[in-house]
Amino acid sequence: MPYGWEFSNTTAGRTLKAVQLRGKATIKEVAADLGVTVSAVRLHLSQLQARGAIHADKVHDGVGRPYYLYSVTPEAHNLLYKDYGNLARLLLEEVARTQGPEALQAILGRVGEGLAAMYRDKIGGRELAGRVRAWADLLNQRGVAVQMEKTEEGYVLREYGCPYQNVAADALHRAVCEMERQVMSRLLESGVKLSRCILDGHNDCQFTVPLAASWVRNAE
Repeated sequence: MPYGWEFSNTTAGRTLKAVQLRGKATIKEVAADLGVTVSAVRLHLSQLQARGAIHADKVHDGVGRPYYLYSVTPEAHNLLYKDYGNLARLLLEEVARTQGPEALQAILGRVGEGLAAMYRDKIGGRELAGRVRAWADLLNQRGVAVQMEKTEEGYVLREYGCPYQNVAADALHRAVCEMERQVMSRLLESGVKLSRCILDGHNDCQFTVPLAASWVRNAE
């Protein structure tokens, strides 16, 4: 099932929005609102229910056959279009404009510390190879295609796609790339280097993770 803007303009997305507009709706009401068949709506409601975006309440009304009233769940909002990237980009630009690049870097440094703290339980407590593998798995779970390669010097991680694409869109926001590098350094406890970047026209962002224990927490 597609997500975001693409999903919003599918029949399933329009079905979800029709229920959202009514608050609670029957299949017939949604079908009438969309101008499609009841069978088509039933199929999409079933898919949305399986995804956890729609909740169905069985209603017994008098002596007639029971029917279902459908409503959206909090998960529904995760399927529809969101513009967090542009909001974050504008916030970063405002910080840089009003407080300067140093303040922007300091803020992103603290954000990076918070992200590392969020992920540490999933990454720590392993040898370096296990930490790198766990980080690669976490990136995949976040929707970033990643390849891990063992080398004589350590490891290479290639991220095909940027989790902060709408934020790190130009040279001003290279600080976001540095934040990601610092997060990896903290979690992997290694002097991670960003050796190639999508912003420079490459197909991937490439991070090198050396075997040597040269990482110093306060000198990233």
